[in-house]
Amino acid sequence: MLPTSVPEIFRQWADKLSNFSEEGFFQHLVRSLADILGVNHAVVEHVDSRQGIATTLAVWSQGEFIETAPYLLQGTPCQQVAGHSRLYVSSHVRQQFPDDQRLAALKAEGYLGVAIAAPGGGCLGVIALMHSSALGLPPYTDEVLSIAAALAGAELARQLAEGQTRERLLHNQRALQRIGRHNTALINTINEQQRFQHAVVSVATAVSAENGEAFLHQLTAHMAEALTAEVGFIALLDEQDSDIAHTITLYVNGQVLSNFAYYLPGVPCHKVMMEQECIVHEGAAIVLPAESNGALSWVNGYVGRRLDNSHGQPMGLIGVMFKKPLADVDVVRNVLQIFAARAASELERQQDEVRIRQLAFCDPGTQLPNRAAFMRHLERVVADTQTTKLALLLLDLNHFKEINDTAGHDLGDLVLKAVAKRFAASLTKGQYLARLGGDEFVVVCPGVEANSAIAIAQQLCDSIALPFIVGQHSFELSVGIGLALYPQHAATPLELLKHADIAMYQAKRQKLPVCVFEHWMERVVAEQLHIAKRLASAISEKQLSLHFQPQVDLHSGLLIGAEALCRWHDEELGDVPPGKFIPIAEERGMIVALGNWVIEEACRQLAAWREQGHSMPGQLAINIAAQQFEEDDLAANVLNRCAYFGVEASQLSLEITESGIMENPEKAIAMTEVLKSNGLGLSIDDFGTGYSSLAYLKRFAADKIKIDISFVRDMLTSDNDRVIVATIIVMANTLGLETIAEGIENQKQINALLAMGCAQGQGYYFDRPLAAEQFAQRWLI
Repeated sequence: MLPTSVPEIFRQWADKLSNFSEEGFFQHLVRSLADILGVNHAVVEHVDSRQGIATTLAVWSQGEFIETAPYLLQGTPCQQVAGHSRLYVSSHVRQQFPDDQRLAALKAEGYLGVAIAAPGGGCLGVIALMHSSALGLPPYTDEVLSIAAALAGAELARQLAEGQTRERLLHNQRALQRIGRHNTALINTINEQQRFQHAVVSVATAVSAENGEAFLHQLTAHMAEALTAEVGFIALLDEQDSDIAHTITLYVNGQVLSNFAYYLPGVPCHKVMMEQECIVHEGAAIVLPAESNGALSWVNGYVGRRLDNSHGQPMGLIGVMFKKPLADVDVVRNVLQIFAARAASELERQQDEVRIRQLAFCDPGTQLPNRAAFMRHLERVVADTQTTKLALLLLDLNHFKEINDTAGHDLGDLVLKAVAKRFAASLTKGQYLARLGGDEFVVVCPGVEANSAIAIAQQLCDSIALPFIVGQHSFELSVGIGLALYPQHAATPLELLKHADIAMYQAKRQKLPVCVFEHWMERVVAEQLHIAKRLASAISEKQLSLHFQPQVDLHSGLLIGAEALCRWHDEELGDVPPGKFIPIAEERGMIVALGNWVIEEACRQLAAWREQGHSMPGQLAINIAAQQFEEDDLAANVLNRCAYFGVEASQLSLEITESGIMENPEKAIAMTEVLKSNGLGLSIDDFGTGYSSLAYLKRFAADKIKIDISFVRDMLTSDNDRVIVATIIVMANTLGLETIAEGIENQKQINALLAMGCAQGQGYYFDRPLAAEQFAQRWLI
């Protein structure tokens, strides 16, 4: 199965590029491309535009390598790619190119080709992907092919330069042999040429099995040996300052010396960077970098060559130095050209690998290691026999979604970057911080027990205690941290992460900054997961039901409306109370689907009562969750259901909690205006339990405020609750809103509410929530 995310694809490709087999470079490349992109055939070809011929370098077809002969470019897709850099034919490519016998042999239907650019411009070759059916490619294809073309271009340029130099050496050798037949004094020169040729051949074989730093060290050693040079070196330009170079491998008299940085202007290396090559026949020591501290004061001859990437951009330089003055430098220049192409190819491959690994293992927003990198690190630490204990801390920012919703994701990304910096600054050496995604971070603390881990967790909490100032905005954040210990709580990386996640979940639920995992938590989570699975099935199969609680006029006791309340009876679990399954639906992302079912069922029931000849006065109230209120299509969904069942929109009232409104007040205000304009009623539920602003409340197009049961229940025995209820009623009356009290249980509460000016209520004193049939019998006309 193909990977589904960009980081995953580049993680896999990084692994492939880091593990070369006995296959040649191009064989390895086409095999990797076919595997990563899911195509039947992958091909790399060298294009000779002057002769109009394409030579296949490697073909991976239907799970094996195959051989193909050179062919004429005329009338082939390759010709168009060479001329236009890219060609994509999703299907019927053989019909478009009927003379291309290779397409017929491979039974290709879809085709994508990209050009391999020559270092100096133009087309050096083509990478082609073909498929035996219509070609559909993953979204990361262009990025993969761009990197593949750069790698192929560097390697192909190296091979061509190496081949050309070998031809020149062979030509020179034959010429010398012809002269040598008549002049035995040149026999030594012939032997010298043979030695150089042998050295060049050895370069292509002896270092081909190596990659990375070992490759460059070995390459430099072979170069110095091949040219009988006392010094061989490779240096790279500084990424920030192009006037500074850093040696990455330095051989002097067969010994590896420590690398150093040096200033380019005024030394031969600067001329190399400006003119591609520099030769100093004698006295080079006086112009060598001062940073060498006199270690090269004996040098006379110097030959350096610039290292360019496949786009012709300078990366660094390669060079040799000699104790003796230089005489004939032609052979040195030719051999150095081979080594330069080889070194440039490897350096660019390393840079591409760094880039791939950056995409695969680094979070682009915070520059922290990402989830894939974290899992690798945790697996290595746990597998290390020296690891006897460690703590894993899983961090989740509280209410971060509100920043994205109110200030935008761009500003949210800047806040996350600032959070990452503060977290990192609070940790010490050896403690590993990564971002798992979203607003989740993780810290690995080796050698740490419970008390120390709790102290580290507190430091992380404290690090973000001060507000974050980003642009003109100020944000206050807190964090919930779950903590799991190895091997006390888990023996494997995945189990350890799972238990830290469970502890973090408990920290969130209990509103604690830090929670240490305990095994009972796993049982609770398992139970909730089981309930969640059965709830998902119940929602999809419409196995829930609505009960209806009457709302009455407190003066007359007559019905003025009802509230629809969701109930769930499960064959296995029995009656599951709403206080248990509603939070699970919210946490597991099912609340919108549940809410949509409630809307449909409420409309269906109103239509059913109408068909039975019943009429319900007032409005049927439906609870709307905050997540559901965030949905842009809420109004359209409600109106569609009303139209479908032939129910007037004015027969429904939507109840949204005070805290739900304040999650995004501006959007809530706009949404209520749309709902009200279409005739729907609107109530603010659980009023007094949230933190709403009167500035927003007066703009919120509500009809009614519901006084929360927690105030009504104790208002006769608690002066504070009585004052709160009275204040809510006065405020509502001032704003022109009705009030309805929840949880009424006795006549004394009714008398008190009427005295304070509240004329509507619901509660067990009037009736419990009833099934539709019972409600109709007791309350409907």
